[in-house]
Amino acid sequence: MFDKQRLLKISELDETMITQIVDAQMEVFTASANKLIDNFPPLAENVKTALDTNNRAELSKNLSVICAILQQVCADKLSKECSGRLNNIGEVQEEELQAFVIGFMKAVSALSIDLQMAEFKTAPEPTADAPVETAAKNTILAVDDRSFFLTAIKTMLQDTGYKATCITSGAAALNYLKKHDPDLFILDIEMPEMDGYELAGKIREAGKTAPIIFLTGNAKKEYVVKALQAGGADFLVKPVTKDQLLDRIGRYIAPELPQE
Repeated sequence: MFDKQRLLKISELDETMITQIVDAQMEVFTASANKLIDNFPPLAENVKTALDTNNRAELSKNLSVICAILQQVCADKLSKECSGRLNNIGEVQEEELQAFVIGFMKAVSALSIDLQMAEFKTAPEPTADAPVETAAKNTILAVDDRSFFLTAIKTMLQDTGYKATCITSGAAALNYLKKHDPDLFILDIEMPEMDGYELAGKIREAGKTAPIIFLTGNAKKEYVVKALQAGGADFLVKPVTKDQLLDRIGRYIAPELPQE
């Protein structure tokens, strides 16, 4: 069963509609949310194939199914955005259609992951209005085997008050932790030699308790459960924007304030 307070923190959901859900309706909502969680991965594959082949009839069919489920889980804005595009899908330029579908599917993937977190997580989730002492916590270790993505993270965090160290392998990250104690970790899941799950386990074995945010593009339930079991606190869905990055980080640590 989903916790209503956690659902209210999911930006894609309509806050008014979630607030009005009573206990009897929560069972219906839970069934619809699990329908989205279970059906989104195969639907996403169908959408990708249809987009790659410019098969607009198949694309429209699968997007319509996703839109209907989004309505059932109170993701009204996303559902309307999708429905509006479906009305003239045959007339939209291919580049414009691709840009919309990629952005839309990323948003739905993030929603699916957030719903799973709201259902499976049992520990209280830190909030942006955390105790005052978090103001001093601003160091981040980001690990991803693709250096261009780490460069993007470092660029987005410039002049924000956060101090990011970027490393391209799990082994190098563990070596770094022998002398450093970051306040937050950002870990890619799919890396060679040592994936994000294994690295997270070794981070915990080393006695590091800072929150771990996993980077992923996969909304499958087994991925989310495995990440939670490895000590994950949150997720970022690739590709990441600056606003999304700062929002997720800000749930756990605060940037260093400029000196007056």
